[in-house]
Amino acid sequence: MMRRIAALALIVTVAVSWGCASSKNEGELVQTSSEITPSDPLYPLTLMREGSMLLQQGRYDDALKQFEKARKLQPTNATVYNMIGLCYLRKGQFHEALKAFDHALELIPSFSDALNNRGLTYLAMKQYRMAEVDFLAVLADVTYPHRKEVYYNLGMTQLGRGDLRAAEENFRKAIVPPRAVFEAYLRLAEIFQKQGRLDDAIRMLEDARLEFPDRVEARLELGKLQLATGRTEEARENLQAVIDAAPSSEMAAQAKDLLAQAGGN
Repeated sequence: MMRRIAALALIVTVAVSWGCASSKNEGELVQTSSEITPSDPLYPLTLMREGSMLLQQGRYDDALKQFEKARKLQPTNATVYNMIGLCYLRKGQFHEALKAFDHALELIPSFSDALNNRGLTYLAMKQYRMAEVDFLAVLADVTYPHRKEVYYNLGMTQLGRGDLRAAEENFRKAIVPPRAVFEAYLRLAEIFQKQGRLDDAIRMLEDARLEFPDRVEARLELGKLQLATGRTEEARENLQAVIDAAPSSEMAAQAKDLLAQAGGN
């Protein structure tokens, strides 16, 4: 099963080789690594499952320990190295991440998840040309199921280089339904604002709000832009929606400040 970890500036792909981790059959719990012996054939798989769960919880050091145990048992498993690389990427240890992704790609040169994630590491290091090479290699794989995420990552690379036209082209590919990439809407709105295309930016954020009604980031950015363009009543509605949806969040605090500046309640 493929899983996606999304962040504002990155879209990371995680390749795992098991089914749902919650249960095998109704009422039957999945065993943990503490419940089976290292000699059990399922032990490496269980370690990988636990590591993946820890990674998604943001417990990167704990996840890394599980993946390292699995690596010792399966030193030729490319997925293990991809997961180790993800841990290091999330920890900001980019050189260690590169080593892990390189090892995965030595084992399977066509491993598109590892190529994408190595590209993200280069992107985080601002090595834009190297990142672009990896993202283009992933897009050459016509069977890859997460192409929209890769278009987004490629757009981020071009945005980092200041090539707004190329970035816009790839972000637009990332918002083609179905399964559009939410962050691509925000990046497009940013590009339009830089270009002075404020009406286009507002329309893009409105599209994001409609496509992703639960993502209040779009309403916050929309409210900011509406205030800046004199659409105060519309801005108040969107900013209040942010406060109502996530009253204790940093976004709600921003929305309250903006409302106060606009003379709202």
